[in-house]
Amino acid sequence: MCGGVSKDGTCSTKDDHVDPDSHKFMSDCNDQTYCTTATNGTCQTRQCRRDEFPFGYGPGDAVPPLCPRGSFCPDEGSGCQPLRSVGQSCQLSRDDQCAPPPNWQQLASSQNANGSLCLHSTCVFANAGLGQRCVIDDITYIDTGPDGQQHSNVVSRHNCQTPRFYCDPTYLQCFKAKAIASTCEIDQECTSVRNGPSLNCGGGVCSDPPGTPLQVAPWQYSVTVSCVITVMIAIVALLTLVHRRLRMKHYREVREYYDEQLSFRHTLAALHAVAAENTHQESIVRL
Repeated sequence: MCGGVSKDGTCSTKDDHVDPDSHKFMSDCNDQTYCTTATNGTCQTRQCRRDEFPFGYGPGDAVPPLCPRGSFCPDEGSGCQPLRSVGQSCQLSRDDQCAPPPNWQQLASSQNANGSLCLHSTCVFANAGLGQRCVIDDITYIDTGPDGQQHSNVVSRHNCQTPRFYCDPTYLQCFKAKAIASTCEIDQECTSVRNGPSLNCGGGVCSDPPGTPLQVAPWQYSVTVSCVITVMIAIVALLTLVHRRLRMKHYREVREYYDEQLSFRHTLAALHAVAAENTHQESIVRL
């Protein structure tokens, strides 16, 4: 975090520094101000911002403007400055402070700013080709978890043409980037023709980074649709068979019921006939 000195408070630019763990810019002034000079300086309102939604501002606070094209806002927010040329100094990982090369369209990628890089606080172009010497800038970020345990993350950046090449840390030369499923040792070796840079060497094999959308092959769609149709047909056939068996069972139960009723009726009719015959014979005997 920045210091707690508010506007018009006393400060010194000698205290400006980068946090050794998070590499965040630190100063005596708060997030909305910057320090003017090294001796008898005061905190004044920031003159520019680098982010669309800067840190330290509330919903109703007035935010400083973004810098126009061809300039940049330094970390301290002291005002827009012209882009730096190759070899000039730049702030940590601020690729946007460096002027782009003439052929920036061919060199631009997600790993640089319009073909420019800030490596070891110096502006360079990301134009090193296959077999050429390259520069690597390793930055270690340390984060402290809720349990107090520290976790480190090393970000390695280089000036090879990405994503086609990577800078080998042993030979400091640009090598051709490796495709998905190739063996690897570090993340920067990996690339993917389909999805751009992979930068994910997991288990010694280049693989798509986490969160990459799954690409479903046409044959997989066909197999899935066929399985769904087959299951639907099987379900309909099974339901039809079950319904037919239930209907036949009900039919047999109804038929047995009516058979019993007819048998009972025939038995009653026979008893009635026998009784009538006995009555008739008794009448004849009396006569």
